[in-house]
Amino acid sequence: MKLSTLLLPLVAGTTLAAKTCTSNGAQDPSAYKLTISADSPALATLSAIFSAAGKNVSVSDVLDSGNRALTSSKPSIGNGNPVVHLAWNTGDENTAKWLPQGITSSADADPSGKWEDREAWIVSWHQDDDSNARVSVVDRASGKYRHVYLVRPEGDSFASVGVHAGGIVWYQNFLYVVDTSVGVRVFDLGNLWEVEIGEGLGKQADGSYVAENYRYVLPQIHYYRFSSTNGSKFRHSYISLDRSANPPTLLVGEYQTEDSTVDIRFVKYPLSPSTGRLAVNNDGVVTATEAYCTDFLRVQGAFSRNGQFVVSRSNGASKGGDLFVWTPGQAAEAHAGWFPPGNEDLSYNPVRKEWYTVTEHEGLRWIVGYDSY
Repeated sequence: MKLSTLLLPLVAGTTLAAKTCTSNGAQDPSAYKLTISADSPALATLSAIFSAAGKNVSVSDVLDSGNRALTSSKPSIGNGNPVVHLAWNTGDENTAKWLPQGITSSADADPSGKWEDREAWIVSWHQDDDSNARVSVVDRASGKYRHVYLVRPEGDSFASVGVHAGGIVWYQNFLYVVDTSVGVRVFDLGNLWEVEIGEGLGKQADGSYVAENYRYVLPQIHYYRFSSTNGSKFRHSYISLDRSANPPTLLVGEYQTEDSTVDIRFVKYPLSPSTGRLAVNNDGVVTATEAYCTDFLRVQGAFSRNGQFVVSRSNGASKGGDLFVWTPGQAAEAHAGWFPPGNEDLSYNPVRKEWYTVTEHEGLRWIVGYDSY
């Protein structure tokens, strides 16, 4: 099934490289690798400071401090029938400064579907100029949520993280966040820090810490940098967890607006359940276990389960997004206009047998979840 019949201009930030896909379907995965960086020494320094001050908090602490609330609100556009349909509060619904992008749940974090006996979502947002990023930690039971600022430790302080945050996965104590041109950044949920409410970022002259009026910060621990043996570059646009694989894998995929000169690929990397990290070798390199070339345009999210891929394609701010269900080697099953406008990252919950997305456009922002496709 040829899906790329309409070719659109490349969006800003797209990296052009020689096209390596000669056909759609399974490819040699050994060409795709991620190399882990050293853990930030500043993380240990700051962790000791915040722990000594009693300011190293848990996910439950953040959930209990929720200062905003989702409300039930069903989108008017979209052919799918969501079983979850929740809107943000007015300020987050209508802000032009922040845009929601990625979604993951406590069912990614733990096979029980809960973390610290709570069901939760985490949603990523990027600032309009990609200079900063934050996540919303959402209590599913109450609908209350709180924003947490993403930071990068530096010495005895921290700096902002300039990342698009197009997709996220919460796996054990780690939050995996895609970085479009670099690879995958990893944040440490075992080091959630409470800071003073105030303007500025990092350590202040009086020794206090602030984060642009946010109460909590989540620090980066390390990152994985992409490389390939076939000379290709990769656009890390979204990410999801596949618990049906053994061991579990992270699926990373590319957003592209045309496929005549650039590749569109899904690549899967194995995780280590014993550490919560990607399964690197002695050189700190993890090699992909699966790779696929596709021609799905404008993909904002995808998840895989039992060899099948569920794919989200956006169609702008006024039209519903498309859903595709694809088994490699077979024609894709298409559901036009399934999603509300602005559909983004996807995440599957095997406990509830639901799957989720978030929508990004001002005035049209929801968490939606489905139990079929």
